[in-house]
Order: sequence, then C-alpha cells, then structure tokens
Amino acid sequence: MPFKYHPPTREHCHICEELTQARTKPPIIDSHNGKASSAGNFPFHNWYYFVLGYSPEFPNYILDKYRVNDKSFVVDPFMGTGTTLVACKLRNIPSGGVEANDFFIDVGNAKLDWTVDLDQARKWRFELLQKIPDRYSAYKFSNGNGSKADQSAQLSLFESKGKYGESVHDYVSRHRVKMLDPRYISDTPFAKWHIIKEMIDQGIPDGNVKSFFNLAIAAILVPSSNVRYGPGFGLIKPKDDIDVYSLFRNKVDQMIADVERANELQKETPSKVIKGDSREIAKYFEPDSIDLMVTSPPYPGDHEYTKHTRLELIAMGYAQNLDEFRVIKKRMLRGSTTNIYHQDNDQQNVKHIQSIAKITQLINERLKADGATSGFEKLYVKLVWEYFGGMSLVFKEALKILKPYGTFHLLVSDSHAFKMVHIQTAQILADIALDVGYSDVHIELWQDKVSTSHKYDLKENILTLVK
Repeated sequence: MPFKYHPPTREHCHICEELTQARTKPPIIDSHNGKASSAGNFPFHNWYYFVLGYSPEFPNYILDKYRVNDKSFVVDPFMGTGTTLVACKLRNIPSGGVEANDFFIDVGNAKLDWTVDLDQARKWRFELLQKIPDRYSAYKFSNGNGSKADQSAQLSLFESKGKYGESVHDYVSRHRVKMLDPRYISDTPFAKWHIIKEMIDQGIPDGNVKSFFNLAIAAILVPSSNVRYGPGFGLIKPKDDIDVYSLFRNKVDQMIADVERANELQKETPSKVIKGDSREIAKYFEPDSIDLMVTSPPYPGDHEYTKHTRLELIAMGYAQNLDEFRVIKKRMLRGSTTNIYHQDNDQQNVKHIQSIAKITQLINERLKADGATSGFEKLYVKLVWEYFGGMSLVFKEALKILKPYGTFHLLVSDSHAFKMVHIQTAQILADIALDVGYSDVHIELWQDKVSTSHKYDLKENILTLVK
C-alpha cells in the first residue's frame, strides 16, 4: 500500500525557547573558544574521521576537572573510534572501551598502538609508493586530478586491456562486491583504492604495521567515494576519477609523523579494546574496579551507525551481506528505526518513567495528526522506548563495575528527530539514573548545536552520574 512520508514541518518549539530563557550560565565551550573543535584537528584522533564522533575536548575537560591520573582506570562503554581512550593515552591514563562495530574495533586498536616499528613503516611506505604507479600504469589510469580531459581519457580506456591482460572494467567486476553500489564509489576510484588495499593485503606481513596501513587505506575510502555525510548518509555527483595515490600518501605521512612524536611512556600505557554490547558491560570488567566512565553514547536522533560506516564495513570485508550487518546491529543500542527488531524489549526497564511516556504520547499525537503511514514513522515510539530502555541497562551494568563514589560522564544532545517533539535527552537519562540507583546526578551545558534538518539550536549537555 502506498504511503506518504511526512517530514518535520513544525516551525516552533516552546521548549527550546524556555531552555534558553532559563539559562543562568554560558555553555562550557562558549566560555573559552565558542565551539568544540573537530576531532580532525587533533593528532591520532584524526587518523580516521567519523562524522558522528565528538571532540577530544570533552574527555579532556572531564579528565582535568576530576584530576584523573595514571593511577585511575577510565572506561568508555560506547568507544566508537577511540576518542576517550586516545585522550587518556596521551595523558598516560589506563583505559578500556567497549564497541559493537567490528570496523571501529580495528580503528581503535590501530589508533592506540604507538609501538609500530617506524623503520618498518617507512620501509613499506617507500615500497608501496614506488610500486603503486607501476600497478596503475598497467591499467592505463590517468593522473587522477579530475579534469575533464583526464575523465574523458579514462573513460575511453575503461574497456582496454592493460599489461596484465585485464581492463579496469574486468578488475572492478572481479573485486566489487554486490553491496558496494557503484553509486557509492565510481569504478576508477574504486579500482585505484582496491589496488592499494590488495598490495597491503598481499605484501605486508600480519602485525601492527599491517594494521597501521589498513587503517590508512580505510581512512581514505570515503574521500575517494561519492558518499558524504551531513551528518546523514548522502551522495554527491559521481566522480569518475580521484587522486587516490595522493590521499593515501598524505594519510600515511600524517600517521607516521604522529607516532614519531609519541612519548615513550605513553606507548606503554594500556588501552583495552573490547568488541561487545554496552548493555552487558559488566561482563568485561571486574566489579567495583572502575574509577571513571566517560562517553558520548548514541543520541535518540535516528542515526544508524552501521550506515555511517557502510563503505568501510563492506570494502574492508567486515560485513558484505545483510545477515552480517544484522549481527553487528543487534549488538548496538537501539538508536535508529533501521535498527529495531520485533523481539526487542529493552523498553520493559523504563515503562514506569513518566518523562518518556510524556514524549512518546506527544509523538503519537503528531503522527495521528499528520496521518503518518510510513513504516519508519510507525517505529518512532518504539524506538524512543527501546533507546531509553537500553540506556537503563547500560546504567545498571555500570553500577556494578564502578567503584564506590565513582562517576559516569555522558555527552548527550537533545533531539527533534521524531515529529519535532523536543526530547531532553540528558534530563530523561538523569531520571533513569536516579531510578536505577545512582546517588546523585548533575547536568552541565556543554555547547549549543544547530540541528541540520531544521536549524534549531539544540543543547548538548554533560550528564554526570555518581554511584
């Protein structure tokens, strides 16, 4: 049956206005530089860019405020690409993280391993950069600067056989898996990218040097593609050719330079990376053993995290069919309508929380008022319940592993993702935390953010829980 999707159209949010009028202090970020810097501005953090990541200024603020030192152990239950753990390592603070996404596990391990043999890394850099042009010339690639002349020349050579008796078309047909849609990455950039990946796979022995180069080639996949995030998944006009060689060279040089500057003591600081489900975090750490937890969990904003790493998961071989994606997604907190399953029932943990009932009732009312029939819209209410139910489980598990009076710090944003209903994420999570047994909660305004879909200011808060 056909349906009509109704995007958010309401232009007024009285809660936004009330929160702004009630403000008594400026945001923490505004008090010193106006806006949190992107992780891309920091060494090690910028080895791989994730659009939904957060600035290391947040964990650094917490580590400073609570005077955390090398005698403490810090845990991030939603590790992502390792921002909190890298921030800790730079200060010689032992840390651990739990992450559901297989690709992020390897990103985190590579970013946190500064014991890479730099002589070997430089050797392989030299060999790869010497050999890649010869491999490219076998397929008669253009120089990849994207000019119209280059693109025309490349298209005319697409079917011609190179010195290996194989055309670009043949190479792409042999290596492009079904899920890696040609709209995501055009054939010539894909072939150039995959040739380098193949040389790494076949040439460099297994070990941390190979992991180092695997992260470098993974990090340039999206820049080589037609995919862009803003923060949602989107496609730009297809690029027939891209200078993949230079992207790879620059990324490797950046990474080598960062490791060269790493302090010897920091190299030895332990960082424990665990693949798992944050709703079961007590499985991975001893009871009453953790001093501090610092994280930025998914927000109730309908962002599906495997979608934001779709290219990397497919092209790097982590997940190449729907079943393999589903295994990863089921380990994740429910934060998206594309990540809700019939058997999900985390909501049972929070059905008595009135602040959640209030917003889900309003979402329901607006769905009915709009005559919404989209399958995704019908999942909005269940998603909100499942998200907060899952966070309740995380909070309960964290109580088991935190030391007495240990603290749990979360960077969370308000949301207007569901029919423009304002979700005060930090406040609802505070209600849940008190309900499950934390002795105290505190909310600080970190910064004002602008929603990309409707240009409203949204509050991004630090929620602190005390065991």
